[in-house]
Amino acid sequence: MKMTKETLRKPFSAARVVLLAKNRALEDLPAFGIGAGILAGLNLLTIIATRRAMMNDSNGQSWAVIISIAGFFLAAAAFKGMHDGRAGTEWILLPATSLEKYTAALVFYAIIYPLVAAATATALSALLSLVELIAGGPGGRIWNPLSAGFDGWVNYATGALIFAAGSAAFRKRAFIKTVGVSVAYALACMGLLLAGMLLIRRVQGLPLSFTGSFQNEMSFSGNITPGAQRAMDVIEKIVRYALIPLFAIFYGYFRVAEKEARDEVQ
Repeated sequence: MKMTKETLRKPFSAARVVLLAKNRALEDLPAFGIGAGILAGLNLLTIIATRRAMMNDSNGQSWAVIISIAGFFLAAAAFKGMHDGRAGTEWILLPATSLEKYTAALVFYAIIYPLVAAATATALSALLSLVELIAGGPGGRIWNPLSAGFDGWVNYATGALIFAAGSAAFRKRAFIKTVGVSVAYALACMGLLLAGMLLIRRVQGLPLSFTGSFQNEMSFSGNITPGAQRAMDVIEKIVRYALIPLFAIFYGYFRVAEKEARDEVQ
């Protein structure tokens, strides 16, 4: 796909987004390959020692965890070049708008990366299963990325969006700072929720008991009506599937646009 005069004149071009995503893939490919090689080596060592592949021996959950963590680290470095004094100039000079650069990063880390990583992990899992059989182990266990379902992808994609926004906001140590801010926000939300529970129960004249599981306590010890429970479920889904991802997307984009506008003036 080549740049043309017509493409360059467009305020938003899918062709430019594709090219930017391709560049990201080429930049991250060495790290991706090294990571896959390390995982293969570690699993081969466990096959030699125990005749079982380490990551095929836990219902495949280890594959999903590794893919997610690696994706979060990559997303947290998505805009590292923008903050770099030397590379920042190259970032500004890229023939693309802030929206196109940001869109390319989100599409790559939320969609392209997990698909490629899942396919690679599945192939590696199948290969390790075969090696297990050859080594006299059980074999036959191949990780299925579809086992995580839609919720699994949503959880990963939301995390990737948050870390990409953190990369746009923080110049250094974006991963650690994003984790810290996320934990602080989560604790603040839990505090507000608990305060709301205390207030409601006080108005109702009901004691707030702390017996049983935390989930039961959050449901007012079973005193919530079915209608109220459904409403809470709807609110939870709206926050999870809409508010948090949208906030991360818009916040990250405006930080990128702000940084580019400031650098262009300077």
